[in-house]
Amino acid sequence: MNGDNFASNDLIYVPKDAHDLNEIRFTQLGNATTGLTPAAQADSLEAYIKARECLSSQRGTLMLRNSCRTPWTKHVDLSARQSLRTIGMQHFILQLDVFNFLNLLNKNWGGQDLGSTNSPLLLTRTGFVNGTKLATGVTGGGAQPTFTFSPTNFATQFNTRNASSNYALQLQVKYTF
Repeated sequence: MNGDNFASNDLIYVPKDAHDLNEIRFTQLGNATTGLTPAAQADSLEAYIKARECLSSQRGTLMLRNSCRTPWTKHVDLSARQSLRTIGMQHFILQLDVFNFLNLLNKNWGGQDLGSTNSPLLLTRTGFVNGTKLATGVTGGGAQPTFTFSPTNFATQFNTRNASSNYALQLQVKYTF
């Protein structure tokens, strides 16, 4: 946290263990009956990190710039055109365009993983407590940040249920004279 009062541009430290209070501290998320306890948030963050290679490979470090972004996409468009001579210099031109041709070949290909236009916040800082300062390791008198982690923010961070993931066909007929 660089102190500029913007939460979306700060570097993220990926904890070695989300249950270690010297690495990261959580506060109650929501009310006591329906919310998430700090222990449940630690469990959720730990599972989230383990499920993503780009995060688990960066444990114990600050995340690299532009890492863990939208997955690679594969998209191929195809167009075929045929000109048919009729009378003299007149022609019929038939053109077939296939958008996302890979998805036409196989329903599991050509998926466009789309997320939100803004990257969701991984952690939300809720305040500070006295404790061990992470940067210096000094105990007492220091202010350690506290966070919340909501696993529902990331349940469908990227998905292929969108129009861009489907193939589309377009047929054109032109007559030139």
